[in-house]
Amino acid sequence: MSDTPLKRSLFEQLAQVSKAMGHSNRLMILDVLAQGENDVDSLHQKLELSIANVSKHLQSLKQAGLVKNRREKQRIIYRLSDESVFQLIISLRQVAETQLDDMQALLQAHLQPNTPLEPVSFDTLKKLTRDNQNYTLLDVRPEDEFAAGHLPNAINIPIETLTHNLAALSPQTPLIIYCRGPYCMWSQQAVETLLSQGFNAKRLIEGYPEWHAQQRY
Repeated sequence: MSDTPLKRSLFEQLAQVSKAMGHSNRLMILDVLAQGENDVDSLHQKLELSIANVSKHLQSLKQAGLVKNRREKQRIIYRLSDESVFQLIISLRQVAETQLDDMQALLQAHLQPNTPLEPVSFDTLKKLTRDNQNYTLLDVRPEDEFAAGHLPNAINIPIETLTHNLAALSPQTPLIIYCRGPYCMWSQQAVETLLSQGFNAKRLIEGYPEWHAQQRY
């Protein structure tokens, strides 16, 4: 048919995007960039990848139109191209969670409800706020990510400093902890630490990027 060459070309462009996302390190880079802008050195430190590796993956993501960059003096700062990139990540996550047995097994073992670390949904958080329930919303991401954006009324104690800042938290006030998103283990780690110290702590199912995208709070 006459439209075959055009159709093939269009699907080749789609394949370029899917190919760029077909690496766990690139997906983790996108996960960090969903929190806010980062330069190469920051991504290198946060993900414990070499600078050369980070740079290579960023170029693949940029060629596929998934990230953009800007120069600030000697720094080249990267960000997601637009909101549609994060929506693509959510869609990929949903397909993997519903269709891959190994993904379902991991979620069931570590992150699903009906475990000792049963999470709190955004809807539950909204209800607590609407009912004037007292709680502290704790963001355990790095300071720069918190500064780039966070849930309303949240306080920030990065996960690596949590054990040294327990005195800043009240054992009488329930704590709800969030971090980068549903696959971020910091919130689970924080809940375990806080429970062991006598706090009433739960984690949010999702994180700041999901809240920002949905504006459901």
